[in-house]
Amino acid sequence: MMNNEYCRYIHTYSELEGLQHAHSLVYCGALSAQGVVMELRHEQDGRVRCSAVRLPEGSFARAMQLLRYLCENSVGLEQWLEVLADVGQSYELLENAGTAGMIPDFAGDNLDFCALCRF
Repeated sequence: MMNNEYCRYIHTYSELEGLQHAHSLVYCGALSAQGVVMELRHEQDGRVRCSAVRLPEGSFARAMQLLRYLCENSVGLEQWLEVLADVGQSYELLENAGTAGMIPDFAGDNLDFCALCRF
């Protein structure tokens, strides 16, 4: 179960004809009983790809610094786990996080919001 400590950063990219499609990267974090859960979502044309991890050790404040760093440096799904490893942050990959009860399942709800910190 999540408590009230959460954070969300959104980096939005414009459609630039011939250069990039419009999309958003959503960086979320929330404190759970098992540690801090972080999620990175790539949202484009109504499709969502996401990756989630649990940080078994470390503080919520440190996790939020990491999320801010990831957002400010536009780190995407392909690199974010490497960045966590580079800074020495241990994590557990949550491949089935929604079905395992780590991340609330908001299937059918508005996907514009992070599953961790839906507001």
